[in-house]
Amino acid sequence: MEDLFIQGTDSLPTVSLKTTGELKIAGRALPEDAVKFFVPILDWITGFSAEEINIEINLDYFNTSVSKQLLDFFKIIEQNRANKVVNLKWMYEDGDEEMLESGELYQELVPGFHFTFHKFAE
Repeated sequence: MEDLFIQGTDSLPTVSLKTTGELKIAGRALPEDAVKFFVPILDWITGFSAEEINIEINLDYFNTSVSKQLLDFFKIIEQNRANKVVNLKWMYEDGDEEMLESGELYQELVPGFHFTFHKFAE
């Protein structure tokens, strides 16, 4: 298995999935077709497992269709019993309560993950 890297644009996030268990999604997530954009990401994560996985989500904005794909991404990881420890760092900009609330909702939906929330300055 090889690492997966997708370079971000103004409307697509940068995605870095490493076989070391370091998984990062950052930027703006407004793809025209979220399902199509996430196909290689979900395919990769379906074939991946690790004792410890460290996920960092640092999105400025994401739309509803991306939120569903993120949940699918998290659920695939959660359901793989070979993944023993999953740490998720949810980044949000100071004052962006909506992004914080989105992270808190995911925390409820994937209770097996160890969430930390990191606020950063505008």
